[in-house]
Amino acid sequence: MRFSRFVSILATAVALGLSHAPAALADDAADTALAATEAAMNKAKTLYFDYEAKTAESGRPDKTVGINVWMKGEKRLAEFTAPADLKGTKVLILSPTEMYVYLPSFGKVRRIASHTSDQSAFGMAFSQEDLATQKYGSYTPAVSSSSGKEVKLTLTPRSGQTTSYAKIEMTITKDKNVPSELKYYNTEGKLVKTETRTGYSCDGDVCTPGTLKMVDHTRNLTTTLTRKKVKVNEAINDDTFSKRNLEK
Repeated sequence: MRFSRFVSILATAVALGLSHAPAALADDAADTALAATEAAMNKAKTLYFDYEAKTAESGRPDKTVGINVWMKGEKRLAEFTAPADLKGTKVLILSPTEMYVYLPSFGKVRRIASHTSDQSAFGMAFSQEDLATQKYGSYTPAVSSSSGKEVKLTLTPRSGQTTSYAKIEMTITKDKNVPSELKYYNTEGKLVKTETRTGYSCDGDVCTPGTLKMVDHTRNLTTTLTRKKVKVNEAINDDTFSKRNLEK
């Protein structure tokens, strides 16, 4: 894969602001629900996942890739294990604004411009930001509905914040305080992506989804991440998340 092709896949971002929907107002119930969800999503000190990612696009054959992911705090390292043309490709995320990629065909580490992180990652429906986001501090939450089993929040950008989405509708299960569905909207109020997270299993108080499915409605593109293996709170050396390690 040429580096220019990789950059075009990640593309350019757009500064977003809500224009066609009423602004959400913060309230105590919404803040409490979102805080509990963020806490549940970030309980593990470290996580390791072995995923199979299948992407289906109308009129094209399905594509399947293997991805190993290591997580520690905000840091993420993803390594592609299959197919052959992607094997050995690595993406390192040190923060929302500091990301790097290693492409074996180039043999060099390149920095990913932060303004491209909201675009498709390697042809998948997920973007780098979608895969990395564990906190939603840039958004103001409001409760849109609540039942015995779930609560639905509407998230809109806080004043002065530049976000990849103009609105997110998040459904949270009350038993585990984890997201089961997220709907992402653009500035025109159009639904652009729908993500579902199912098959949760728990290791102690750390619960992770067995399947993550993202539908990109703008491209008739669907990517399903199926968890094959997970390791919770096993030691991961800090050097794993270094630029030097990308080239190993």
